Amino acid sequence: MWAIFTREEAGRVRSYTESLGVEFPVLLDSTGEVDRLYDLEFAFPTGAYPQDFVVGPDGRILYASNEPDVEAIEVLIQEALED
Repeated sequence: MWAIFTREEAGRVRSYTESLGVEFPVLLDSTGEVDRLYDLEFAFPTGAYPQDFVVGPDGRILYASNEPDVEAIEVLIQEALED
């Protein structure tokens, strides 16, 4: 699992994740390139954050939502691990 912050300042991201005690990798997409590669700018027209994605081993988005369904996410991850 990773967190990806898009178009945020590195110091602000570090301060935020440290305050939460985040222990998984945090990636910074400062230019929005990941958004453009996955066309995420239009994934949720409301721009609501956070957004949750499950990306398969082949790079395809398997799940996208800004209202996470933990059970669905767990099933997709388990299926990806079994392949």
